[in-house]
Amino acid sequence: MPEVNPPSNVSAPLHKEKSSSSMTDSLLSPDRSAVVWRERLKRVARPQTLISVFLASSAFYCFVIGRDRYTAVSEFVIQQATPLNTSAASVLAGAAAAPQVLTSLVDGQYLQVYLESSDVKTRLFPDSKQLEQDYSVKFPDLWSGLSANSSAPQQLDFYRKQLSVSPQPLSGSVILKTSGFRPEQALNLNNSLVKQSRRFVNEVNQSINADQNKFARKEVQLAEINLKAATRKLELFQEKHGNLSAETEQAATSSFISGLESQLVELKVEEAALRRQYRDPDAPEVSFVADQVSELQAQIREERKRAVSANGRDLNTLALEEAGLRSDVEFATQTLQSARLASDNSRRESQRQLKFVVVLSQAQLPVAPDHNWRWQAFLASVGIVVVAWGVGGFVLNAMQKS
Repeated sequence: MPEVNPPSNVSAPLHKEKSSSSMTDSLLSPDRSAVVWRERLKRVARPQTLISVFLASSAFYCFVIGRDRYTAVSEFVIQQATPLNTSAASVLAGAAAAPQVLTSLVDGQYLQVYLESSDVKTRLFPDSKQLEQDYSVKFPDLWSGLSANSSAPQQLDFYRKQLSVSPQPLSGSVILKTSGFRPEQALNLNNSLVKQSRRFVNEVNQSINADQNKFARKEVQLAEINLKAATRKLELFQEKHGNLSAETEQAATSSFISGLESQLVELKVEEAALRRQYRDPDAPEVSFVADQVSELQAQIREERKRAVSANGRDLNTLALEEAGLRSDVEFATQTLQSARLASDNSRRESQRQLKFVVVLSQAQLPVAPDHNWRWQAFLASVGIVVVAWGVGGFVLNAMQKS
């Protein structure tokens, strides 16, 4: 049979239909690609995926590209030269009595603050540019190290991360750990910090002992000045009143008046006996004794008046004044003796309480990198994930309930 060709009017609509479908597919393709990318992003943005990426990145940094770190460890104790009897005063904590271990622990805590201070950092690294060069950032680890043109707070924070000072509560010793990107860095930093520890303890000891001895010497000088002033006042008093002791003279005057009164009593007894013998009161014997009694009474009144009268010698006032001056001299003398004794005791005690840094374990040159920081950093990232997961789940549950 002959082949029958379709009519031309039928093929034209088919061609138009195909072309329209292809145009429709071309118009819908961007929307389909957006949906596809959106679904892909949703799959990527799942919590499990993000956590896996974070942990993988952390593990890759910690165990692959992270720079090696070397650690040098030393141990020392702040020990007193002479053993303590019962209690001790901390070389840094004033006069607080404490056992030896507690005292060393307190000293170690103060030393920890000192070694982490900016003063020690400046002494060890006076040139900030040199510090940046020694601990510069190197590829591929762009996270660790000290960047160029860093500020002073950044350098201090980086310096504190390179050391660890741990006072031990049980033994009172101090464990010093230093880290560096090279073994020599860790060892040199550790040795330098031990030297700074010795310097700090020695300076504090010397300053406290110097202050104590200086105070004791000032007290001795002040006591000597007071004694000289009191002695000079007593000498001037004695020169003014004829270099005589008012107390001695008062005692002699009192004894003299007492003797006169004793004679007066005897004469009065004799006069009474004579008056009983003679009936005439004007008898010569009676008159003679009576005149002696009158004269003796007048003399006693005169002596008393001259001893206590302001116009006379006023021995009572002079004796009181002299007693006060002598008391000042005695007090100044005792004060001087006490000050000298305290000064001598302070000198001996300052020598007895001197403290020194005794190194128990010297730092050695590290022979292998320290991998503890790698595990610590990775476990810290795991801890961050655990905490974030727990907090996020709690917040989501709270939001759903609300």
